[in-house]
Amino acid sequence: MIKHLKVVETEAQKAKLFLEDCNALNDDFLPIKKAGFVLWPLNFEVKGEIVVCEGLSSNRLSRDYRLKLPLELRNIAPRAFDIFGSMAIIKINDEIMDFSDIISKTLLASNPNIDRVALDMGVKGEFRIRKLVMIQGDSNFIGLHKENGLKLKLDVSKVYFSPRLAMERKRIVDYAVKGESILDAFAGASPFSVGLAKKGCTVTSIDSNPEAEKWSHENFKLNNIKKENYEFINSKIEDVIQDLGVYDRIIMNNPTNPLPYLEDLSSLLKPNGFIHLYKIVEKDEGFKVANYLKSGFKSVSERVVHPYSPQSSMMAFDITRAVSNVRNTNQ
Repeated sequence: MIKHLKVVETEAQKAKLFLEDCNALNDDFLPIKKAGFVLWPLNFEVKGEIVVCEGLSSNRLSRDYRLKLPLELRNIAPRAFDIFGSMAIIKINDEIMDFSDIISKTLLASNPNIDRVALDMGVKGEFRIRKLVMIQGDSNFIGLHKENGLKLKLDVSKVYFSPRLAMERKRIVDYAVKGESILDAFAGASPFSVGLAKKGCTVTSIDSNPEAEKWSHENFKLNNIKKENYEFINSKIEDVIQDLGVYDRIIMNNPTNPLPYLEDLSSLLKPNGFIHLYKIVEKDEGFKVANYLKSGFKSVSERVVHPYSPQSSMMAFDITRAVSNVRNTNQ
């Protein structure tokens, strides 16, 4: 029994592209068609109607690289990995680190669109940068990533970026309305901001990492975003918050430590605006947004974006503000 995403047949191809973008599509199984709907088999749960049923096994050659590994490694090698441009990024735990060479070589040989394999040693430091070690191919961490009709270029060893958030970035762009003013408070290389500016929103992107500023300007230019549609501020958000205005929408993609900034950023939200808060939540944590905000704010949507560890998940909280609870500002 596996989880499937149920979508109407007319939306099936679009759903497939989203699932492929975030590595959620389980290609060991075929889609199931039922009465005007399509059930897409999943590697992990995503937003939408989830149906648990027996999977329809695929007779085609599996793309699971593990089938080419020695038998003793097939069940312990990691199934999932990220793809950034032509580079695979994989996590290998300490217990099987001695087999990283054969695992990475097999992964490379099994995927014709990959020319490098990097080992992910975890997110570290002030700028939330992945510590990466290239174990196959050229030691070049710059890549061109394509998602949702956009091009995103960056050095993934110097600026944090997650390909698995492609579907989430598309969701926020779909929610936004042309002409909105948006604050991207922890922008990184601006993958959220680029999509929103492309839609016609006015975006203020903030990040303290100088490399984030460099690659953000590159990405705005790469996607033909007019300079009047965006501003990038290279600073810690707490150092500039008093100089900012108010916004229709605020993105807080700092999932490992968002709560110290939530109250101050909430004061910048316009009436009926939205904060999109991302947080790592432990399975037994029982996290409630209402415990961290004044009255007048309400979480109207809570969803699991993707698993983060065996005991935690990255979650998205869509928070809105009542008309009566608005900061007094002349900006």
